[in-house]
Amino acid sequence: MDEFRPDGRPIGLLVKIYPKLSETFILEEILGLERLGQRLHIFALAPPTDAIHHDAVARVRAPVSYLPMPALATAGQFLCAHARLFAAAPLRYLGALRAALARDGGLIDFLRAGWLTRRLQQAGIGHLHTHFISRPADIGELVSKLGLPFSISAHAKDIYLSDPADLARKLRQARFTVTCTEYNRHTLARHAPDAVLHRMYHGVDFERFSPRLREVPSDPPLILAVGRLREKKGFDTLIEAARILRDDGFAFRCEIVGYGEEHARLDGLIAAAGLRGQVVLAGKLPRDEVIARYAGATVFVQPSRIGQDGDRDGIPNVLLEAMAMQLAVISTIVSGIPELVRDEETGLLVDPDHPTALARAIRRLAGDPALRTRLGEAARAAVAEGFDNDRNLRLLRQLLENSDECPVSAPGSASLPAAARRVAGVR
Repeated sequence: MDEFRPDGRPIGLLVKIYPKLSETFILEEILGLERLGQRLHIFALAPPTDAIHHDAVARVRAPVSYLPMPALATAGQFLCAHARLFAAAPLRYLGALRAALARDGGLIDFLRAGWLTRRLQQAGIGHLHTHFISRPADIGELVSKLGLPFSISAHAKDIYLSDPADLARKLRQARFTVTCTEYNRHTLARHAPDAVLHRMYHGVDFERFSPRLREVPSDPPLILAVGRLREKKGFDTLIEAARILRDDGFAFRCEIVGYGEEHARLDGLIAAAGLRGQVVLAGKLPRDEVIARYAGATVFVQPSRIGQDGDRDGIPNVLLEAMAMQLAVISTIVSGIPELVRDEETGLLVDPDHPTALARAIRRLAGDPALRTRLGEAARAAVAEGFDNDRNLRLLRQLLENSDECPVSAPGSASLPAAARRVAGVR
């Protein structure tokens, strides 16, 4: 077990749902901060909805509290919390209420923010960090108006599906915002140039995702993809690429691990292409079983795209996991992915929504063990260099410790690969 040496005041961490199977990046952040000695108290807007969860959740030491929804049964809790806040600073309280009523759903958020502010005060917590710039940051912003500072971790959907004015307001109100790609940082800076923004890549547990777990690649080769079954993941492109490979006489197996709203549509595409048994939707799996899939795979594919609603990935954590295991990867020139996957260096990149190019890349990697070895070794080295969890989280811990001060300016984009600068709109 890791040595735990907590020091300083605890930090409040507000998330949507805890624990959540698909949000391994939040779990890794919590574990990493605790390894660095940071005391945490986790607050969640809702309890878990998954029937299973990662076994690493049991290693989290932080207490967990769930924000109640306003109802008759909880009326006393809300009344007590809000009465205390009003009595302590009536003008500040009324200013926060006025700000909440100016936006949709603001009253409910205000009631929950008051409950949370009082709990933070009682626990001696002086700063709230929120994951996602959507509803958690809405509540975090109101907590700050009620007297406690807050900060934000912004990721993907929460950035690209947010109203620009709401986005800019929350960015300016937060003490600082961290985001997981340089692409995201430039996007946020366009909305709020005066906000304090930092790029902080997600990290990966190198012990858990290790090449020593790799097996001899299966015959026929296993093509693996992992992720939520959503439009932005581009799994329909992978299914079409699989059809092209099958029609060309190329033998393979393909597994897509994950769950989501696209399951029925993807299953129909597999059936229509005559790929039943060759392309499998493996469903929701715990982390150990996902690692076993990485261990036996020949090629990992992340065919991300920008969805019709504008949603897109940042840098998917599954790419970090696969690359940490020295698995050769293929992905697309979308969002922050080229910051990690450099074409012909740490993996192969193709255009999104291009099944012919994807099929060609899969066939090339599957048939060239030397190329897979070279790209896999470079992939693990790239993850070790830029995506070490503890090293990256030291930035977040420093920002949290110094949240009352003005943080140093965020890193620039000069070191970005050319493909990443092009995608991010950086020249």
